[in-house]
Amino acid sequence: MASAKARKIQELREARGLSVDELSHRMGVGPETVRGWEAGDGDIDEGSLTQLADTLGVSQDELRHEEDARLHG
Repeated sequence: MASAKARKIQELREARGLSVDELSHRMGVGPETVRGWEAGDGDIDEGSLTQLADTLGVSQDELRHEEDARLHG
């Protein structure tokens, strides 16, 4: 089961009408990297998290603390 952060990344990407390929191209990473993030395989390094937040138009905190909000909300 994907983590809350992984689900949030997918939800945000889809809400912006981006395919995995489009998001990966904008970020300069391979599509397999984006698929891994959305599957919850491993964690995202800080540089990629910053770029992902900028690309999706959200704050890093929104991506970073989504899981905390769902667990404690």
